[in-house]
Amino acid sequence: MISFRCSVLLVALLAGAQALLAQTTPTLTQAMPERSLSLGGAGVTVDLRSHFGLPDVTGTVVQFDSVFGRYNFELFDDTPLTKANFLEYVNGGRYNNTIVHRAPPDFVVQAGGYLSKLPLEHIATFAAVRNEFRRSNLRGTVAMAKIGGNPDSATSEWFVNLGNNAGNLDNQNGGFTVFARVIGNGMSVIEAISRVPRFTVDGMGDFPLRDVAAGQANVQVSNFVTINSASVVPIYPAGGARSVIAFTAQSSNPGVATLAVVDSTLLLTPVSVGSTTITVRATDTNSVNAETSFTVTVTGGIAIVAPPQSQFVQLGSTATLSVTAQSLQGALTYQWLKDGTPIAGATAASYTIPSVPASASGFYAVRVTDGINTETSSYAILTVNVPGGSRIINVSTRGGASSGEALTPGFVMRGNGTKNLLVRAVGPTLGIFGVTGTLSDPKMDLIPSGQTSILIANDDWGTPASQVAALTTTATNVGAFALPAGSKDSAALAALPVTGISAYTVSITPAGGVAGGVALAEIYDADALTSPTRLINVSTRGTVTADGLTPGFVITGTSPKQLLIRAVGPGLTAFGVGGVLADPTLTIIPLSRDFSISSNNDWSDSGRAAIEAAAVSAGAFPLTAGSKDAAVLVRLPPGGYTAVVTGVGGTTGVALVEVYDLDP
Repeated sequence: MISFRCSVLLVALLAGAQALLAQTTPTLTQAMPERSLSLGGAGVTVDLRSHFGLPDVTGTVVQFDSVFGRYNFELFDDTPLTKANFLEYVNGGRYNNTIVHRAPPDFVVQAGGYLSKLPLEHIATFAAVRNEFRRSNLRGTVAMAKIGGNPDSATSEWFVNLGNNAGNLDNQNGGFTVFARVIGNGMSVIEAISRVPRFTVDGMGDFPLRDVAAGQANVQVSNFVTINSASVVPIYPAGGARSVIAFTAQSSNPGVATLAVVDSTLLLTPVSVGSTTITVRATDTNSVNAETSFTVTVTGGIAIVAPPQSQFVQLGSTATLSVTAQSLQGALTYQWLKDGTPIAGATAASYTIPSVPASASGFYAVRVTDGINTETSSYAILTVNVPGGSRIINVSTRGGASSGEALTPGFVMRGNGTKNLLVRAVGPTLGIFGVTGTLSDPKMDLIPSGQTSILIANDDWGTPASQVAALTTTATNVGAFALPAGSKDSAALAALPVTGISAYTVSITPAGGVAGGVALAEIYDADALTSPTRLINVSTRGTVTADGLTPGFVITGTSPKQLLIRAVGPGLTAFGVGGVLADPTLTIIPLSRDFSISSNNDWSDSGRAAIEAAAVSAGAFPLTAGSKDAAVLVRLPPGGYTAVVTGVGGTTGVALVEVYDLDP
């Protein structure tokens, strides 16, 4: 008999009284319709979450990775104390590298008590949780173990019922709290564990040990049934992290349409005229599949083979923009656009501007037609090197703000002197512009970077009354929309000293315990263009909602400005930020336009060396090669712009948006 010296817990086991729901494996919830794409046209995205799911799984899912495979628990919401207790162990990593220490035949598999180490050691426990007996211990339910004769003694240990144990367990020790169930085919892993040979370990019977040779005197850690990790996972994949379901897809004819699966999004791109069958498969943790097929037909159209390219040209020089396009239908005709408006007479495959004037700066695309189909190219940016300089004078960000996650725009200034700013946190007034779910009462604090002391604070912009006239006049001078008298929006004037480089953060949170909501943070440079101080970096950290995070900025002056713009999600984890946006997409849109001029999903996919060099020049922290953060390096003419940050597949989370002025 193999024996260890360890403390023995008196364990009594019980289960609740509700049958398991049947459908917890991947299921096709909505058929995928046939699709028709146009050659040369834009690809399409399909949200696979709309077509596959686990219909009966509605609670939090915890995934266990053991030496016998992975299995998932769905936690019940009607045992809130026990659920919170269990998640505290999971989120604290206390179930990582632990063992299954009890597996009486045809009864239960018990774990959550001991570390996978020698000598045997119980994990650190939190305070005992009050009993919440509501369900019977039927096969596949998960309940808390506790000390005999003490109903409210459950701490860390849990067990899975191998059969219907209601008659044996429901009527002792106050009833044991059934707080979860094994979903999918996870019971196959639990049953495999239950069949491991059992031994008595220092008084604990039915202790499972694997690969124990006959006559073996000493047990090794490798003989334990080890649970490597336990973590909360989503149903659908996001950011490459673990999930219950994973998606794959294949095309019967990749020469017609190529595909890619990114988390829960299927991307289809037309390649040539024809048809192909796309098969999509959803696979869960235990390799159970659901799949469906649909037809994609690619019809003749226009392919933009080489779109016009952005250019930076000298004043008075010659600039030529060109496009290469193909069509199966017939001869092509062209119409060039500037800022979305047709250019008279610009109807060839190339467009030349002789003796380029300053007014030529802008955004150019070409509309190509073959008599049946029409395709518009991506926009190229033409910037003209006009003397006189330019600078960033305004940054604004619309995003979520709550007591748990403030909306935090920051800014960095360079020069020597005093910088005069108008800083605002707009909540309720956003309703005038059709924004819903606004923050009803925003509170704003201005804090020097690296400090905790608040330099300027404001709750309601009309308090004190003495500042209203100056705020109103400054808002008019910088072109800001008016705030209604008596509104709960916040605003303040700031005269900040700048010596060399100075940085500040604005923290926007709900005031007076009100619920969180959407707020607009604004920072306006109230000085003249010739001011010896200027903004060189603006950033915002906030929650990217389903509507995205939308910082905006304004460039004033005569010259174009070279900028590095980044949307950082995964890169924030190195700084201890939780709940980050796993895969941000960054899109730059000129103000009041319906087209984008630059976009990026994964920053190192293109122009990595140039972006890395720009980050070093700007003093920005480095991004990890291959990370899902987004970045663009772009030269823009004076004007207003919005940087739209969204999550791939509609995901949400915390992101940092940064705009760096790279000009000296």
